[in-house]
Amino acid sequence: MNAAKSFATGALTIVVALIAACASKPTIRSNVDQSADFSRFQTYGYFDELTDRKPAYESFATSYIKKAIDHEMQLRGFEKSNQPQLLINTHVQTQDKVQVNETPYGGGYYGYRYGMYGWGAGVSTTVDNYTEGTLNIDVVDTASKKLVWEGIAVGRIHEKSRDEPQAAISEVVRQIFEKFPKQPPAGTPQT
Repeated sequence: MNAAKSFATGALTIVVALIAACASKPTIRSNVDQSADFSRFQTYGYFDELTDRKPAYESFATSYIKKAIDHEMQLRGFEKSNQPQLLINTHVQTQDKVQVNETPYGGGYYGYRYGMYGWGAGVSTTVDNYTEGTLNIDVVDTASKKLVWEGIAVGRIHEKSRDEPQAAISEVVRQIFEKFPKQPPAGTPQT
C-alpha cells in the first residue's frame, strides 16, 4: 500500500467522524428524482462491492459508513442483496477554508467618533483556518442506471470525535437519512 493511500484512508475515518462532531449540526441537503417510485425498490447493495471498481481493501471508515447505511436502509424495509435494485455509492472529501472577520470597536470615551475622524476607533481582524468535510451518499436505480437520491452532509471538522469515530459516523448518516424519501414505519425505534 502506498503512503498516499494510507494517509487517505486514515483521513477518511477522521473526516467523517469529525463532520458529526461539529459544535453545530452539519448542513444536510438532499436531492431526489421526483419520478422515482421508492415503494417498488426492495433491495440494495454497494457500488464498490458489486462492480469492477473494488478497492484493494476496506478501511475502518468505509466499514463504519456501510454499517450505518445498512442500519438506515433496513429500518426502511430494504434488504441487502447481490442483485440489488438500488446501488449505493459514498464519497468523502475535505477542503481547507479560511474565514476572516472584521469587527469594529470603539476607543473607550472616544468611541463616539467610531472611525469618522481622529483617534479612538478601529477594526479588530480575526483569521480562522479550519477544515470542512463533506460526505455524499448516492443511491442509483440499477435498472435505469439513474441517480434517484443523494444525501449530503457538510460540516466544519472539529477534533471531538476521534475517540469514537463509529458512533459519530452513525450519527451523521442518521441525519442524512432523515431526508430519504422512504422513512421507517411509524413507531420504529431509531437506535
